[in-house]
Amino acid sequence: MTNSIEAAEDMVRRLITSANRSHAGSRWRYELTSEVDNIEVVPHHGLGAHTLRIHPCWLRYVVAQGEFQYCVADEIDAWYKLEDLTAEESPFIVA
Repeated sequence: MTNSIEAAEDMVRRLITSANRSHAGSRWRYELTSEVDNIEVVPHHGLGAHTLRIHPCWLRYVVAQGEFQYCVADEIDAWYKLEDLTAEESPFIVA
């Protein structure tokens, strides 16, 4: 396990590179900031871009605990799943 913020940030860089390859038409970037409690996704509507904002102390903690995949990487997948769910028309809505 590591407590190094540099090692944790390197994991985030690799995640962002992978997300940009996997999701054509989207551009992911990240920002380490103390302005969030843990993590959040900020969409830039119309641009196909998203910013993953991560608190650096929280990031270091989840990496040290071995929870990077669950707490950080899965956040991008969850974003796409939520986007798909909210884009589908509900069978209960009558136009």
